[in-house]
Amino acid sequence: MEKILAKLSLREKIGQMLMFDFRKWQNSDEDKQSNYYVMSEEVRAMIRKHKLGNVILFAENFENVEQITRLNAEFQASVENGIPMLIGVDQEGGRVVRMSHGCSLPGNMALAAAGNAENAYTAGLITGKELAAVGINVDFAPSVDINNNPNNPVINVRSFSSDQYVTARCGTAMAKGLQAAGVAATAKHFPGHGNTNVDSHTGLPAIYSTYEELMGFEVVPFADAIKNGCMMIMSGHIQFPNIEKASVVSKQDKKEMTLPATLSKVFLTDILRKELGFEGVLITDSMQMQAISSHVGSELANILAINAGVDILLMCTALRSVKDDAKLGALIDNIVNAVEDGRIPMSRIDESVMRILKVKKALGLFDAPVTSTEEKVAAALKEVGCEANRAAERLLATEGVTVLNNNGVLPISTEGKRTAYFAAYANKVNAFELALNRLYADNKIATVDYTPYIYSNKTAIDDAAKALVDSADNIIVQVETETNMAHSNWYVSFPRALCDYAKSVGKKVVVISSFMPYDAGVYRDADGLVLCYCAKGVPGAVAKDINSTLAYGANIPAAVEVVLGKAAARGRLTIDIPEMFADGKFDTSKIVYPMGSGMDLN
Repeated sequence: MEKILAKLSLREKIGQMLMFDFRKWQNSDEDKQSNYYVMSEEVRAMIRKHKLGNVILFAENFENVEQITRLNAEFQASVENGIPMLIGVDQEGGRVVRMSHGCSLPGNMALAAAGNAENAYTAGLITGKELAAVGINVDFAPSVDINNNPNNPVINVRSFSSDQYVTARCGTAMAKGLQAAGVAATAKHFPGHGNTNVDSHTGLPAIYSTYEELMGFEVVPFADAIKNGCMMIMSGHIQFPNIEKASVVSKQDKKEMTLPATLSKVFLTDILRKELGFEGVLITDSMQMQAISSHVGSELANILAINAGVDILLMCTALRSVKDDAKLGALIDNIVNAVEDGRIPMSRIDESVMRILKVKKALGLFDAPVTSTEEKVAAALKEVGCEANRAAERLLATEGVTVLNNNGVLPISTEGKRTAYFAAYANKVNAFELALNRLYADNKIATVDYTPYIYSNKTAIDDAAKALVDSADNIIVQVETETNMAHSNWYVSFPRALCDYAKSVGKKVVVISSFMPYDAGVYRDADGLVLCYCAKGVPGAVAKDINSTLAYGANIPAAVEVVLGKAAARGRLTIDIPEMFADGKFDTSKIVYPMGSGMDLN
């Protein structure tokens, strides 16, 4: 790697330290941007001109398996200096997935609820195999943020637990699974984004932990991941005013602000490198997020981040057409100038590029066997969404389902009975239908007589909903409380009113809580209360064709199978669920379901 490094110009080195997205693009002969599915010669020229060494993909890049495999092959073919690209993606599983096909998997909290870190390993392995098959070699997962703040608007079920040791075990296991498949894992968001009530996409969060508190809590999963060979870490745009004392003047309000961790040498060099011994690649979260862009601006932020110890700057500007070429050139010039005038030591650049080259070497990118694009496509079509992966996804999802209440109603019997299924959206009705069609195919259940009702944007129950409750023998309500949990919002007010009405007419109700598990406190009088930790829906095409390779949410169908008694639930809470006020805030001094709550259901 030393010989490769020695041959690189400064601009080539900087190109290795940048990762951009091309999720949308507008060619010069087009009148608008569109999803970026096929390599544009304009993009290829931009990559070559600016020596760009890495790319991140988003949902707008995924049309189908063959297309993304060809696009990734074209990205690699765009490189002229012989250094393969890191091609990354946020494929966490559960609520954060980018692939249009293949396994979504149940997500971190559902995996941890099963109480077996091996499930997280299996999820990582399946994810890694499917990503590697289409030419992706970096996954920006796992999130090892500890969700100990129920008001967190961005992490929540992306976290394994509110316990640092559960999070560490599961996070390390997932990272090992990814890397066993040949994909670099990325523990994020260092030093921890769980105890915030602000989303760094839209604001600048702060955590007021002391150094001792941080090292004994938030940093524990990162330390474990590092100890076990996690190749990459992503920094978080979070302030820690009790630890970092350096500041910069905010562009937004012209006031002094504490440097966020992404720009902090204390966090990225002193703690991460020196104390924790991390030798892999450190990448930022998106530098376009408002926590950075609104307060610091790209020119200063890029220099501060590199000097703090960052190896790769992620998405430090948007590239959407050749009109952005000058902007990209100016961004690189800014870093070049900072090196040439001594604001960034050349040794700092060389350290980062060497780490990047070592990770590319460790992933086997320099020694990858030469195969044709057609061979790559054939292999990808065989792997992505294959029968074995789907079977494992289904099992992982059901094992995480957590039953909190069962007042003699679970599992429900459907034979000769009418079932009412209330869902927030049509794709959640599809989830119910998928579960039934899978059970029909397995000969586990007779045809179910059910009537769906979609309640999106309805704040109160109507006569049709009441009539359906009156006529039903079984009542199942799928709920998906979002980050604003105020009882006045329709996704709380309608199902709550429905439960109250059913109780008033002597009917039992099963509630499937499919997103934020903290809403369990709102439905603790439900006769059956089941949590599945992800509200991702199911396309109609998948409900009709259970062998489809399209991606879909695995959790709600798994919960339905548990409710119907055709899958065993083993889940236990990995968080505390506190009392929730009508305004959606929590009284954390009153725990209504403590960590570990749950019951087996066969």
